[in-house]
Amino acid sequence: MIAGLAQVQQVLPPGALLPLVLVYARVQACVLVLPALGEQVLPVRVRVAIAMALTPMLAQAAQVDSAAGGVDAGGPIYAVALLVAAEIVTGLALGMMVRLIAMALDIATTAMAQTASLSQIVGVSNEMAPHPIGNLLHLAGIAVVMALGLPAMLCDLLADSLRLRPAGGWPDIQVLLPAIVDLVRSSFGLALVIAAPFVLGGFLFQALSGVIARVMPALPVTFIVAPAAVLLALVALTVMSPAVLRIWADAVLSVPLPVLP
Repeated sequence: MIAGLAQVQQVLPPGALLPLVLVYARVQACVLVLPALGEQVLPVRVRVAIAMALTPMLAQAAQVDSAAGGVDAGGPIYAVALLVAAEIVTGLALGMMVRLIAMALDIATTAMAQTASLSQIVGVSNEMAPHPIGNLLHLAGIAVVMALGLPAMLCDLLADSLRLRPAGGWPDIQVLLPAIVDLVRSSFGLALVIAAPFVLGGFLFQALSGVIARVMPALPVTFIVAPAAVLLALVALTVMSPAVLRIWADAVLSVPLPVLP
């Protein structure tokens, strides 16, 4: 790798290799944890190719920190490693902030599946929720956010971060930690909003079933209520899925991310 960097450095102008390396580290770390682009079903080579394609375009907006200005990619390996580590942490922080909001859909679908009595049907066990509702809405959500401009949001997010914060510095934990806490709170709130109609509807349906069981003890309510609950849940899911995906996609694409000084 060092020999390859030396060969590239001979072709590029002096001092042009270090910004490329730092920008690539930030972009690659961000892409690895982003929703849609960071899914496990996407091959690693594709994610690496995305980061390499974005790096030359974003390197023009990169500003190298004054503490890193005197260090070139051909300098001491420990100095370059520290700079790259700082950029990896920054990229992971940016991507995880978007991922935290995107996780609201998986949390909501888990609550919806428990309410609809469909969580016993095991789906594919990977980064998606292990039940059919979670798998369906997870894939649909990925398609929606990609169609609505998640790649453009990624470019704007990384370009703004490179303009506002020079490459080579570590993010401030005093700013990063409260921002992550707020995003976790917002994610759970969004999940509750999405799952609220199914949770409340399931509660009312079960309460009504209990009243019928008390009024008519001889009626086999369980054998009637269980299929009816699943059928009503599937109908509600069919009707409300577009609204659920719209609310979730708007929240993901409009999440306010703080500046990481």
